[in-house]
Amino acid sequence: MDNSFFPIRFEMHIVLALLALLVFGMQFIRYRRPHHLILALALPCTLLPYLSDSQQFFYAVGIGEAIALIVAFVLGQISAHKAEAEERAAEEAEEAENAEGEDAAEDAEEEPEE
Repeated sequence: MDNSFFPIRFEMHIVLALLALLVFGMQFIRYRRPHHLILALALPCTLLPYLSDSQQFFYAVGIGEAIALIVAFVLGQISAHKAEAEERAAEEAEEAENAEGEDAAEDAEEEPEE
């Protein structure tokens, strides 16, 4: 099998794979989201077909990449929903604290003075 199945030169492919590893690795360190780690590892794996001329190996890498991208998408959606729920809970807690503070201030104003 000819290893010229990518539309870019091999050197550029290495640069882009390493850049993807760096960017998604830093995103994982920063946000600790699992989909960043999966992408940091999966995207450089696109270089694996250069190691072998086997068509089965090429398709196995392709299937692995597709699975990794699907898993990263699903985990990204799950973490986005969790973050949204946490943000909503924090806003509700803040609103509850503000309402309690306002109620206490109103109660203090309503007490008759002697």
